[in-house]
Amino acid sequence: MSGKTDIAEVITLFTPAELIGLDLKGSTAIVIDVLRGSSTIIYALKHGVARVFPAAEVEEARIMADEWPTGEYLLCAERNGIKVDGFSLGNSPFEYDPAVVAGKDIIYSSTNCSKALISSYDADRVLIGAFNNVAAVVDSIQTPGRIVLVCSGKMGRFAMEDAVCAGMLVTEFLKRCRNEMALNDASRTAKILFDFYHRDILTLLRECSHGSYLAGLGQGKDLELAAMVDSERIVPELSLDKKYFFATHIPKLVDEAPLPGLEDPQKTFNQTSLAVDADFEDLEIREVSSDQ
Repeated sequence: MSGKTDIAEVITLFTPAELIGLDLKGSTAIVIDVLRGSSTIIYALKHGVARVFPAAEVEEARIMADEWPTGEYLLCAERNGIKVDGFSLGNSPFEYDPAVVAGKDIIYSSTNCSKALISSYDADRVLIGAFNNVAAVVDSIQTPGRIVLVCSGKMGRFAMEDAVCAGMLVTEFLKRCRNEMALNDASRTAKILFDFYHRDILTLLRECSHGSYLAGLGQGKDLELAAMVDSERIVPELSLDKKYFFATHIPKLVDEAPLPGLEDPQKTFNQTSLAVDADFEDLEIREVSSDQ
């Protein structure tokens, strides 16, 4: 690997609390909330929402609504999987029907996702990732540099589904990067988890703690949607003024030259094949610390 100076770092954080003390300058943060914030925001934007304004707390969302300048908005909030009383919508993707949300802004507060998003604002770019848009997220990053995968977790604790999704992203970056790639221990662990669960993502979502809880609330169809790998080419991205998320539509990279530092961006992820191609025999994986 001598002579190669570009080193891609992929740092995984299993909860937003691990962001404390971590310098995000120069990084791209990818926030993951598989159940269900990531999918909800992706589908809200797909169905015509103009902008998504995260609010960490329910009361903060209400204050934002009271001070709303002009234009139509919807007040959306969920706690423990249930829509908050007095709010228009909760945190199920199926609530965000085009007839209801098209052309509107939404003020969005959830138990886990909105806090993770706001905690990541110091990064140069903040994207939202899910099983639904893994390939689009990876395609949107033309020069890997330093990537921080922020798992939203569940009420400040580890969430299996977010870790497995992070592992899928790690796998994709490993497959595509032809330079050195540095992984922290959490990235290695996330990949091991993905290697174990990759053949049946829906079963993972049904068996994990939060998925089982949501199924008990009668929201099993949300799990089915969240398990749809690479179903969307929308990548929610934070605005330059760090106030809202908007939809970035990432076209499939067909008949284009490889991006700098990436091998064959036309390849899409194959759920049933995790073996690293022979082209990657010389790939060097170095360990990095998440407290840099």
